[in-house]
Amino acid sequence: MPRTTREDFELETGLADDFDGLIVGAYFGVKSEYAAIAGTSDPMIMLQLENPEFEQPVEQGWACGGAKQWEIGEGGKEIVSGTRPESHRFNMNSRAGKLVTAMFELVGGGNKVKGQEFFQKRDKFMTESGFYTDLNFHWKRVPMTTVSGESRDVLMPNAYLGEVKTAAKATAPTKEVSGDLVDKVIALAEGKTARELKQTVVKELDKAAPGYKEIIALVLSGKLIEDLKAQDKLTEGPDGKFI
Repeated sequence: MPRTTREDFELETGLADDFDGLIVGAYFGVKSEYAAIAGTSDPMIMLQLENPEFEQPVEQGWACGGAKQWEIGEGGKEIVSGTRPESHRFNMNSRAGKLVTAMFELVGGGNKVKGQEFFQKRDKFMTESGFYTDLNFHWKRVPMTTVSGESRDVLMPNAYLGEVKTAAKATAPTKEVSGDLVDKVIALAEGKTARELKQTVVKELDKAAPGYKEIIALVLSGKLIEDLKAQDKLTEGPDGKFI
């Protein structure tokens, strides 16, 4: 029987696709490389997506709309409408608008209103960077039509995997998840760098265990590792590996 399939002869784009990614950073800005690809210099919401398989977070941008309509403020922490400063909503046809709509629907389990209620409790506008951070999604590239009628693959969330609570970052997250899982993380750390530990934890922790999603989110964000280091439960050697 042949070892190959037809799919083996399809070339890859080289772009990050089909992965779990925790939003560890967000800001508003204009990126020349994205402007060249998208054919626009519109301000974008830039998200940094972390996955243990990546050397560093993937950064991706979604255009918010015409540059004349939006002004970047607070060093990228917010974006303000130049025509309606009191408005905090994107156009539904913009890439950022489609991103936010997808988040509403996924967080709400298919119920957009329920998802909007979740974000209302977070008390952040979609025009603020804090609206996006600490949320974990699965990401997949999907075809979208540009204003010129061309089709282009755009990275979009297609499954909601949970939230890293802000309170968990301010206090020891070990109290928020199963102690057995925390002990397992500590046991897996020996001889590994932080990045290697993240990869190992994703592969080896019991996905059915209570608190699995919560602890994975905390490990991927680096918060649990930093807290365990602060508590002297994890110690890094001079080579960056835990001992």
